[in-house]
Amino acid sequence: MSAFRRTLPARADLEQQKKLAKELLAAFRRGDPEARARVRDALPDKQRIVLADAQFALAREYGFASWSALREHVEALAIERLSPEERFKRAVRQGDTAELRRLVPRRNELRNVVNAPAFGFDSPALVSVSGRGDVDLVDALLALGADPNRRSDWWAGGFSPLHAATGVVGDRLLEAGAIPDACAAARLDRPDLLAAMIAADPSCVHERGGDGQTPLHFARSRRIADMLIDAGADLDAIDVDHRSTAAQWMIGDVEGPEPSRRELAKYLVERGASADIFLVAALGLTTRAAAMLEKDPSLLTLRTSQGAYAEKPPSSYHIYQWTIGPNLTPLQTASRFRERETLEVMRRFASPEQRLLLACHEGDGAEARAIVASNPGIVEGLTTNDRRALTDEAWTANAPAVELMLELGFDPAATSVTGPTAGTALHCAAWEGSVECVSALLRYPSGRALIEVKDKQYGGTPFNWCCHGSRNSEKPAAGYAEVARLLIAAGARVDLDSVEAPDEVVAAIQEALG
Repeated sequence: MSAFRRTLPARADLEQQKKLAKELLAAFRRGDPEARARVRDALPDKQRIVLADAQFALAREYGFASWSALREHVEALAIERLSPEERFKRAVRQGDTAELRRLVPRRNELRNVVNAPAFGFDSPALVSVSGRGDVDLVDALLALGADPNRRSDWWAGGFSPLHAATGVVGDRLLEAGAIPDACAAARLDRPDLLAAMIAADPSCVHERGGDGQTPLHFARSRRIADMLIDAGADLDAIDVDHRSTAAQWMIGDVEGPEPSRRELAKYLVERGASADIFLVAALGLTTRAAAMLEKDPSLLTLRTSQGAYAEKPPSSYHIYQWTIGPNLTPLQTASRFRERETLEVMRRFASPEQRLLLACHEGDGAEARAIVASNPGIVEGLTTNDRRALTDEAWTANAPAVELMLELGFDPAATSVTGPTAGTALHCAAWEGSVECVSALLRYPSGRALIEVKDKQYGGTPFNWCCHGSRNSEKPAAGYAEVARLLIAAGARVDLDSVEAPDEVVAAIQEALG
């Protein structure tokens, strides 16, 4: 029991408690007698006091065993003060099935929000969660009156809950009265449903679902693809939002959960779907790659986020921005998808500059140094697009590439005018929480010079990007606390009162500031 008893305010606020803990630590470090007595009462033997210790001392004064216990209590009180609508939205975002169940008695109060487009991409709650594979969460929403046929209001084409569902979630939605269309039948891999639809109306193979995709975009198996193609589906139909074909959507991430989709993309090409140089590279279509490059070697200059693949309002970027990655070349695409035979054939058509960027991307120091030695001034003579390659690699936290490119003299200040890499390489590495990339950049004068540079789009410094990434990147293993320490040690200016970041990052910042 603490000798310094405090009473928690009736409307306790977690941010206020965090501020009180910061003030306690600051006072302790100034030598304030009362602050020192309060901290020593909770931690008599601790030699070096950090923010977590001040938080612990404050929690003990309120009668809690730990800061986490205080935080949970305050958060519970805050939830109770929320309106039913606010509690509902919070529970949906957090996937809190128990909280949604507790709201069932207030169903009438929630009738205006349960099916409203209140979540991402103008989606109602049921659409926003149907792809999570959590049938209990879906059940809880149905109990609150969620409409299994309510689509999102997305401008390019609304998604129904069935457009994202698979397995038991799909079965549950159908049981609850969801009416499948051809896109849903393809997504659920239900040839029985699709066959009946085609028999009733063959034109259903051309219908548009979420994002303006066709049923072929949603296909999950050869059987479904064959049914659609044999009924007249257009293999080269593009969706509305991303201007991309079904095969381009299907290649997915090389580490993704659905490797069979990549095989399905290759099958669509076998059946006659068009294939550009990126799709050929990703699928390892070596003979076709050689034929395309024999005819036009300039295809190797293309990038997944530029030209025809760039953002074109009102539509977004081409789907390659996500299925391959941002701003990659065809050579880098073949490398990323580990299609080594195709890569070797494509490399024969590459310029020294293109081979240099590939070597850097792969972290092949010996190859990169050999190219530079054979081509004096090659780094300085790169095009505007190629000069920003270091920033692109920092954006994907490719530390070996960043290390190598710094050694070779690439400029970490090179940026694009707009877009996610409108910042410098240091901005991008900080947002990614990449300790290795940030450390490498700060070892060079050209990297340290970026400490207080503000990006062109948002006006933030690398430290600001670090804090923003710590809240929004959804990368719990990233090293944001250590990145913050590195930036502060290198001279980043920090207004602690304006910092918004998770507790562990704030604690690291407080400690680094002394």
